Amino acid sequence: MTTKYKPQTAKARPWDDIEEHYVDLNKHGWGHDRLLELVESIKSTDLRDRLFAYTSMDKLVVSIYDPIEWNREALHIQFDRQNQRWTFEYYAKPPDTKPESERQYNAELGIEKFYKFIEGIKW
Repeated sequence: MTTKYKPQTAKARPWDDIEEHYVDLNKHGWGHDRLLELVESIKSTDLRDRLFAYTSMDKLVVSIYDPIEWNREALHIQFDRQNQRWTFEYYAKPPDTKPESERQYNAELGIEKFYKFIEGIKW
């Protein structure tokens, strides 16, 4: 039996709201400084007008669409502060729920690798 694909979507949040989300979490000891740095970096470029994003507690989901479909043209970004590693999971097409690509980077490479990824897929 084939199940019909039902997309999971979320309304994008303004970059200022996302920045404040991470500022607030950091005030409460969540340690999302690296994600805040990434958001501030994005806001300082023209990507702020081309990319849309949504947050969960410890994940930033970036897309070229609003609303964002979690498993279509979406980059899921997390930073593991314990291991000091970024994880980027790119979902290209549903209904497959596995990422098309998954990469991990050391703390100091995350923002640079984000921009290279965006350039590579021509977002």
